[in-house]
Amino acid sequence: MKRLLPRLAFLAVLGGALILWGELRKPRDLVLQVDLTAVLPGEIDEVDVVVSRAGHALARHDVKYGAAGAPGLLEFVVHAAPGDAEVETSLVYSGKPSRRMQSEVKLLKEGAARVRVE
Repeated sequence: MKRLLPRLAFLAVLGGALILWGELRKPRDLVLQVDLTAVLPGEIDEVDVVVSRAGHALARHDVKYGAAGAPGLLEFVVHAAPGDAEVETSLVYSGKPSRRMQSEVKLLKEGAARVRVE
């Protein structure tokens, strides 16, 4: 009995640590906001946002707005684990060359991660 109790305690601690580690790494629906207020959002016809981590794409959102133009703040849902990510934003204007920006962001479990495009 003396040898069984430490083994059971070790297995319980190991199992708890594995459950906690799995919970922290589990993908969630995280919110990413793209702020376009500095780049004249009313003139933007299309926005292409690619979210990646370590060279692997996590999400891609390609939205066409047409003549009405894009709103000042875009909000996307990214299904991934929280942590650092790269955001590549391509803006397509009518009659102008398109623009492409790359940013770093920390995806958060609570709240929204925000990228300001300038």
